Amino acid sequence: MRIPGGMEALFRQLTPLVLLVVIVAVVFEPWCPEVAWVRSQFGSGVLLRACVAVLGCYVLLLWGESIRLHTILTGVLQAFRQFDARGGKDAAAARNPKTRLEAARLLIAALKSDDPEIRTSSRHNLTRLVGQDLGQDPAAWQKWLAEQERAT
Repeated sequence: MRIPGGMEALFRQLTPLVLLVVIVAVVFEPWCPEVAWVRSQFGSGVLLRACVAVLGCYVLLLWGESIRLHTILTGVLQAFRQFDARGGKDAAAARNPKTRLEAARLLIAALKSDDPEIRTSSRHNLTRLVGQDLGQDPAAWQKWLAEQERAT
């Protein structure tokens, strides 16, 4: 199952904010107005329980994300091994178009890296995977990917 790109970006943006809120809540809790009322309603350990719950949820989300990424990368590596084992013939890569497109999606994202070695390696692997060189511009590769996704 693929998480929509907007959700992934939102998760990455909210993570530091949530962690910052937890830190601020722990540090400034003694000076918070109405802290006596909150303690009387929910108990003295309410802040600790809330922080542990929030952090526990984030650990579970990160664990799930790591499993998802591991599965994707394992599939990508397997697709490249199959591609190399058959001499780089396009028919071998086309055997599993879903894995091929997922590999292309990851490599296109890597084309936007600040590291020139990663961009070069990504372009090289995309060229091998696709069978043509569309250059260094990620937009050209995105266009190719969109066309392939419509075709499958």
